[in-house]
This record gives sequence, structure tokens and C-alpha cells, in this order.
Amino acid sequence: MLKLVDPTLNLFSYTLKQGLGVGEPETRKIYIKFLDALAEQLHQQLNVSFTPQEKQKFLALQEKIVADLPFTGNLNNHPVKGRYRRWNVSDNYQLLLDAYVNDKYENTQVIKLIESLQSLIIPPPKLENIGKTWMLSGWLESGDDLEKEELAKQVYKSLFTKDGVPQGSGEFLGGKVFEFWGDKIEDNLQLLVILYPDEAAFRECSNFYVSWLDLLCYRHKIIWAYEKSLVLKDRLVNNYNQIVEMRNTSRLNLQKLMEAMGKLSEFAIDLNYLELQFSTIKVNLEKYQTKLTAIKTQAKPTDDLQFLQDFWDKAEQLYPKQIQKDIDNFRPCLEILRSLTDTIRGTVEIRKAESDRTFQTIVGIVGVGLSTGGTVASAAAGFKTEIEANPTINTAINTLVPIFEPGSGLRIIMGFSILSGVTASLLTGIIIAVCSRISRR
Repeated sequence: MLKLVDPTLNLFSYTLKQGLGVGEPETRKIYIKFLDALAEQLHQQLNVSFTPQEKQKFLALQEKIVADLPFTGNLNNHPVKGRYRRWNVSDNYQLLLDAYVNDKYENTQVIKLIESLQSLIIPPPKLENIGKTWMLSGWLESGDDLEKEELAKQVYKSLFTKDGVPQGSGEFLGGKVFEFWGDKIEDNLQLLVILYPDEAAFRECSNFYVSWLDLLCYRHKIIWAYEKSLVLKDRLVNNYNQIVEMRNTSRLNLQKLMEAMGKLSEFAIDLNYLELQFSTIKVNLEKYQTKLTAIKTQAKPTDDLQFLQDFWDKAEQLYPKQIQKDIDNFRPCLEILRSLTDTIRGTVEIRKAESDRTFQTIVGIVGVGLSTGGTVASAAAGFKTEIEANPTINTAINTLVPIFEPGSGLRIIMGFSILSGVTASLLTGIIIAVCSRISRR
């Protein structure tokens, strides 16, 4: 029967300092609240308290590149020890949970322990999470290969609430390693189960925590950038199709033309972002290979780390080539759209000029009417009797100005003034329309 000594649960988690629409200062505030909530969770679950200095150091992201929050307590009858360690690196925040129990456990007991240790985790902050890796380790007092794999499967089911089989396996420091990627590698979730052959190998593994932290960060960045490239590709295709549908600019109103200009701008920005993801993948592939080589050098000559190399081989063969192909396909589209942009921009300017000219014409026509009406109002006072004697004019006045008493002098003067202004505006409009038509011939 398998017996695991000093079972240890680690969680490597990575969060970008700047997310979509969220700058670094805002990200820092949110992440500090997250770290503070972790301390509170430890206090509630383990009844452990921290000195003001310990907590301040852990939350001081800008002042301290790395800081620990150690804990010791009893969790569901498990004597748990460990720490949270966080790092502030160039472009992301890194967090390591290192929790262990100094005791011996059988398969079912290990699973119950994992379920208990998970209560020390709180939901991640609402930021751009690059990815995370769970790692269960310990050294074996007894157990065969079948029992080791069965334990790994049970651990996976406990953490991810579904059945799974290892996508990779190997040896590290003489211990058996099982690797799970989830349903697919693009899930950006990973589980490593490392079962060391003895206590000496288990103690030695602590020297590799920082190497694991770096290696896994590069891995998650590669997958994260590829996932972003897929989102960008879909958006580029959708924007291109929508823009092409607008290519007949003569049928578009000004609002639709402005919308097309916005889509063109989004297309160019997204294509630049796609090229940035390509660069991110290439850089982190190089860093991953360098770090893996360093780990192999420090590990035992008999260790089998091919499962780590397999990820690099697959990512290097697939991701950069696919993104480069997408970039090459979209670049000609960008040239076509730039030409269309010039057409749309010219059409927008023409439409705006026509709109401005139409507005000025309307203002001019109204001005003529008001001016004429004012002039007529001054002169109409001396011709009240003549105006009132004309039945046609009088009927029009009564229709235009119904608020005054019929036959009153104010009604006649105001009505005649309005009638004269409207007539002057109509004549001015007709003259302008005729002149415009003649000039276009």
C-alpha cells in the first residue's frame, strides 16, 4: 500500500501587472487587496496572526521584490506548516503557496488533505491571470508504479473535479513525475505530481523552487500569448468582413462611414497586437529552453525530463508558425483596407462639408425670412386697411396667427409679417436650388 510522507501542496500563480484597460497602479491596488485577503484567510482557517511588520512587508509590492507570509496551524486535524511567497518581477506578480504536513498518508488520506489545503486558497483577483500550476509532492515510504499513477489521477480529480490521465511522465531527482494539462494544453492549467524515492531527494527539491517558478512562468506566458492570438484572429476576421461590407460608401450615411473608420482603426491595432503576441512567444520559448537546460544540468544524470521538453517541441512547432501565417494573411488585407480608408475618409470629409453647407444655407434662408418679416412688420402698420380688405391674404393671416382676436391690428400686422417672411424664405430657397442645379451642368 502506498504511503506518502510529508505531503506538500504547491500552487504557482502568475498575474500580469497591466491588464486590458487596467494600468499598473490600479492593478497594484487590486493585487494588494488580494494579498491582504490571503492573510485574512490564513487567520480564519488556521487562527494564525501576523505582526504588523510581517504583513506590511508582504503587502509592500513596490518596496520589496520578494516577501514571505509564513504560517503554522491545525487544519481539519492536519498539523499544517508553510508559507505564501510572492514576487514582484518585470511584468507580472508571482505567488507560491507552499503547504505541507509532517506525517505519513495513504491515498485516501492524501486526497482529504488536499481538499483541506484548498481552503487556504481564495478566488484569484479580477485581473489578467497568465496561468497557474498545482504541484503535489512528497517522498514514498512504500508504493508501486500503479499506485503512484492512481494517486496522481485522484489528485487531478480532487483539484479539477473531473477524471483525467497524465499527458506526460518522467523522473526528477529519482522520483516519479506525472504531468496533467487538463483537457488540452491551451487550458493554461497544469498539475505536476512528483513522488520522490526518499527523504534526501525530497529535501533537495526545495533548491529548485525558483527554477520551477521561472520555467512555469515562461510556459504559461507562451500559452497565454497563443490564446490571445486566437482571440485577435477572430476579431480581425470579423472586422475585415464588416468593413468589406461597407465598401460601397455611396450608400452609407455619415454615422455608418464614421463606424467604418473606427473598424479600420481597430483592425490596424489588433494586427499590431497579433505581432506582439508572436514576439512574446518567441522570447519565452527561448527563455524556457534556457531554463530547462539549467534544470537538467542541476538534476541527476539519470533523470528523465523529456515531458518538459515535449511542451517546448510542440509549442515551438505550432504556435509561432501559426501566428506568423495569420500575420502574413492579414497584412495584404491591411493594405486593401488602407486604400479603402482613404476613400472613406474622403467621403466623410465630403459629407461633412455638404452637411455644413446645407446648414449654412438653411441659416441664410431663415435669416432672409426673418429680415424680410421684420421690415414688413415696420411698414405694414400704415396699410392695415388694405391688407384686411384682401380676402386671400386675410384668410392666410387668420390661419398663421390663430392666437389673436380676428380683425385685431396686431393679428394683421404680425400675420402679414410672418407671411412675408415665409414667402421670402421659400423664394430664396428656390433661387439657391435653381442656381445650384445650373452650376452642376
